[in-house]
Order: sequence, then structure tokens, then C-alpha cells
Amino acid sequence: LSRHPTIEWAQRSDKLYITIDLPDSQNVKLKLEPEGKFYFSATSGADKIPYEVDFDLYDKVDVNESKASVGLRNICYLVKKAENKWWSR
Repeated sequence: LSRHPTIEWAQRSDKLYITIDLPDSQNVKLKLEPEGKFYFSATSGADKIPYEVDFDLYDKVDVNESKASVGLRNICYLVKKAENKWWSR
């Protein structure tokens, strides 16, 4: 059974910042689809505990202009919105 990691997000009119707090993550898989579907999975710790989450973003995104970086304590994803507009919460 997979657990859900802690996720924080913030937005600007043209982009969305998604931060997944998961120290010592391994086997990281990220998928972002143009219609706004987001998927993440990874394992963490010595016991390789599985984590997984998927959700729909509010609107369409530009997959080619979006990028992720995997760090020691978290995974940061800069998601470029397809349209420059604020999304409702």
C-alpha cells in the first residue's frame, strides 16, 4: 500500500510550483500531461517505503516548458501554465 507524501504548491499567473517533501527519495517517477494530470511515485528510506500521488490540476499546462529537480529532501516541479491566468483554489 502506497503512502501519500506531503505536497506544497504556490502559483503565479504563468506558472505553478509543486514541492513534494520526501527525504531520501529513490526511483522517482514524475508524469505531467498537457490536460493537467500530475502523477508522482517514489520510494523513501532504508525500508524503501512506496509513496504515490496523482491529481488533476485546475487547467492545461505546457509540458515542454515545465521542469523538475530531485533533491536530497524534496522534489520540485516548476509547471508552466498553458495560459497566463490565476487559477482558483
